[in-house]
Amino acid sequence: MQDKVTGFAELYYKLNDGLKWKVSDKRILMTIASMYAMNHKTLDLDNLLRIADRIKDKAGLFSAMKSYSRFTAAAALDVKFEQPDAQINQLFQLYDLFRKAKFSSGVYTYLAASTVLTNPDSSFTYDQIIRRTKELHDGMKKEHVFLTGASDYPLAVLLAYEHQTDIIQQMEMYYDELSKYGFWKGNDLQFLSHILTLDREAQTDDLVGRTVAVMDAFRASGIRPKQLYYPVIGMLALLDMQTFDMSEVTSMYHALNEKKGLKWYKDMNVIMAATLYINGKQENNSLAEASIHTTLETILQAQQAVMIATITAATTAANSSNNS
Repeated sequence: MQDKVTGFAELYYKLNDGLKWKVSDKRILMTIASMYAMNHKTLDLDNLLRIADRIKDKAGLFSAMKSYSRFTAAAALDVKFEQPDAQINQLFQLYDLFRKAKFSSGVYTYLAASTVLTNPDSSFTYDQIIRRTKELHDGMKKEHVFLTGASDYPLAVLLAYEHQTDIIQQMEMYYDELSKYGFWKGNDLQFLSHILTLDREAQTDDLVGRTVAVMDAFRASGIRPKQLYYPVIGMLALLDMQTFDMSEVTSMYHALNEKKGLKWYKDMNVIMAATLYINGKQENNSLAEASIHTTLETILQAQQAVMIATITAATTAANSSNNS
């Protein structure tokens, strides 16, 4: 597992050297580095910049793709496709389809489009998956009108691929049950409840128990389980608890904190350590069910998508404030 930390750090340093004048928030570079690390994709910095420039050229004047989001979008295409340039037009076409379906403009809708593009499923057409995403998002908003917004688009896309009829009810069950065990109600708990819903095999009580056990493991390891960590707690709860080892996550977290330039981002280091640990479990086939292997990959993408969008929004707001 420590090899994963070393590989991730090397990717981060390479990105930082090449993009430090283009991307001021290092957490975005950390997220991009994790995308290459998890997909075992060699980083060709010149190629990444070329893809990002093509996305920028294709985007409208006020598009989110004119900002930092173009680099993460370029990375998503680069790690998933042999010919990423050929997918750029499709990305913008999917974005337009989402907009026609009344999704708001902005980075979250681009992320939803990217999620569809990088998760092909022949059982649904693009129109069908977008319609199902809209129905699910509307259902989520009905239950939590003040919590549900555009940031929920990417995960709603993943849920739309599921062939379940009681998704909203399942989400609410997890949300309510976990709130009884010390999880704070809010956006992060809603995200966590959505993640747990993606596991079609486990019983509700069992999955709630596993989630509580992971949160307790965080506390026992000396890492306070902040609300920001709820999504990765949910991802860890999907692992086989007989093979889950919090000490490995903690060891990777401390190793990241010792890396030059990374020690200032402890919250991100928790998320990165958990993400890399889960990715390692995928590769070692240590998951309880084969179906969860695929589920975890899509959850990691959703976690990254929301993280990227949140970071980008905060950075854009700060820049606007400074400019004014």
